[in-house]
Amino acid sequence: MRADDEVLRAFCTTRVGRRRFLQASASGVVLLGIGAMLPNGCSRYPKPAVPLQFLNPREYAMLSVLAERMLGVAGLLGAGLDQVDVGRNVDALVAPLDADLRSQLRSALRVFEHGTYLFDLRRKRFTSLTPEQQQQYLAGWMNSTLGIRRTVFRVLKALVAAGFYQDPRTWAAVGYDGPWLGRIAVDPRGADEPSVPLADVLAGRR
Repeated sequence: MRADDEVLRAFCTTRVGRRRFLQASASGVVLLGIGAMLPNGCSRYPKPAVPLQFLNPREYAMLSVLAERMLGVAGLLGAGLDQVDVGRNVDALVAPLDADLRSQLRSALRVFEHGTYLFDLRRKRFTSLTPEQQQQYLAGWMNSTLGIRRTVFRVLKALVAAGFYQDPRTWAAVGYDGPWLGRIAVDPRGADEPSVPLADVLAGRR
């Protein structure tokens, strides 16, 4: 998951201008134009059970479905006490970002949700497809010949992974027992070695 982590880190910590993220190529310009024309209404999406800082109901619903399909964690997601609320976690992650980055993310989510009409010629948006159709649609973005589509796929995957695995209850499944700092005393082993002259090292005597 290191590659996805790097994408998320770059997206969240670097001031990525529109030209770099969505206008780096002719296909990115077209994608951004499509996003501007797509609907942004949320009346047909269920109202989130938790208050949100940035995401709207459509984006919240999308992230939950994306987590199910990308991470294979169906049944573990939701706003219940024993569930992981990926949408809420991602909302908290992106809310502090500057307005330009949030705008780019919103455009990417809008294009992804409604891109089924353009890329797959389907008459339903992504969240309304069957699980099998959603997997096919995701594969199309992951393996697309358009670099901007692959970039959007990686950003969305990194976001849902961060939203899911930040919950301590998910760590055991990946063999992680949590941060050691402040929890486990580490006894440093070994003593400082004496310095060695560089000439001895170069001569192979060390």
